[in-house]
Amino acid sequence: MRLDKKLVLTLILVLTVTTAAILVWAQDQRRQNTAKVLEDLKPFAQVYERIVDYYVTEVETEEIIEAAIDAMLEELDSHSIYLSKHEWENLMIDTRGEFGGLGITISIRDDFPTVISPIEDTPAYRLGIQGGDQIVEIEEESTEGWNSEQAVSKLRGQPGTQVDITVYREGLEDSLYFTVMREIITVPSVPYMENLNGVGYIRVSRFGERTADELEEAIVTLERQGVDGLILDLRSNPGGLLDAAREVSELFLGRDTLIVYTESRIPDGNQKFVSTARRVHDRSPLAILVNGASASASEIVAGALQDWDKAIIVGQPSFGKGSVQTVFQIEGGSALKLTTMKYFTPVGRSIHKDEKDDEDGEEAALEEREEFRTAAGRTVYGGGGITPDWEIDLPEFTDLQRRLELRGVFFSFAVHYTAYHEVDENFQVTDEVLEEFTDFLEEKKIEVEDEDWTEENLDYARLGIKREVFRKLFGAKGAFIATLSSDEEINRVLEMFDNTSNLTEMFDYAKEREKLAEASVDGE
Repeated sequence: MRLDKKLVLTLILVLTVTTAAILVWAQDQRRQNTAKVLEDLKPFAQVYERIVDYYVTEVETEEIIEAAIDAMLEELDSHSIYLSKHEWENLMIDTRGEFGGLGITISIRDDFPTVISPIEDTPAYRLGIQGGDQIVEIEEESTEGWNSEQAVSKLRGQPGTQVDITVYREGLEDSLYFTVMREIITVPSVPYMENLNGVGYIRVSRFGERTADELEEAIVTLERQGVDGLILDLRSNPGGLLDAAREVSELFLGRDTLIVYTESRIPDGNQKFVSTARRVHDRSPLAILVNGASASASEIVAGALQDWDKAIIVGQPSFGKGSVQTVFQIEGGSALKLTTMKYFTPVGRSIHKDEKDDEDGEEAALEEREEFRTAAGRTVYGGGGITPDWEIDLPEFTDLQRRLELRGVFFSFAVHYTAYHEVDENFQVTDEVLEEFTDFLEEKKIEVEDEDWTEENLDYARLGIKREVFRKLFGAKGAFIATLSSDEEINRVLEMFDNTSNLTEMFDYAKEREKLAEASVDGE
């Protein structure tokens, strides 16, 4: 059919005029917004000027400006925050997964920056720097009393540059001196994977630019070993990039499958994210572990796979962060992390937890939350985070366990113990080791009554000591090696894999276990 030439020209003219009108309207809106912002800022500018000119003592102008910004953001939500230059740089390191430095994780212990563990195949690792080493000088300047931020700012730098450090290592009389050449340090998103008797275990610690690539590499490695299932551990994973969550979800969801969608008062913020996957790893059942510290991108992945019945979610309800933040750079090197969108799972759930619930310490009961249906018709819930398909209640920390962890004594004891004993991968916490540990607590003036040493606390101490000794010996991987076999949730999931062959059976298995747990509580 031929269109009338006059009609075509008329349509083009109308479209051009309409587009021009929209652009003019948008520009006019921006001008109006800018004018209103400038008008609203007048009282603030006048107050600021009077403080600078007339306050009784001279003020640090940067500090009061930051205080004003923080106060303004407190009126919004807890995820909208102002980032200092240092915090902005750290955020970029978290998302990119790399920085120029030595390759060590540090914390402040006994008033000095202390190496928790070196990262494998980095300058610090190759020079023999160990967990527990106290960095007492950087470039001949004492580090006593420094905080972590001060130490990190001195240790990081351009790749190819050098830094001199002096280290105190317990058990040695003399200090150690190192000249370390900085390199690009890559921080893995997947710090550990293991074949647990035919079930692949993969720990994902954050969602950055390379997370999906690292995860797929781990999955392929385990598939080549012939595993019959996968455990994806997202416990205490705070999240990260929305794009990383999409890319990870694509590893398990077929092409054109909806992963997540966002809504915003800005039209550009209304987006649908669908899978563009060419290869999907869905040949074997998948279990995802979450807990109350699994947030953001972790919840996007768990929610998408739960909605499409592609994984069984196990653990405790997740954090409940159903919003997306955009980072705007601010003049001077700082940045604004601002909530700009809310996200929804494929079936339309917002899993955002009301901040009032957090303040009250109460969570809405399941019957009070909105119900949705998965692709297979299973019931899932909106609000209050991702509710696991199999919720496992774990015992709370005892007062003694909490005290020992907060004081970092397991790490300190591991540093002390390994300085005077030969240890290897066969290390076990014997009664003699426990006795030495209690003596160590006395030396550190950490009071523990005899009656506090219940069997539960003794078992916890054994595990804590082994975890930190292995971390000292083998770095971050060592902590996983030491604790994985004692992880109650993982052991229960492995038992589920032993008794089922597919996800449908796993969903039924989880229901039965939850009924048994409820009956046990009712019978007490």
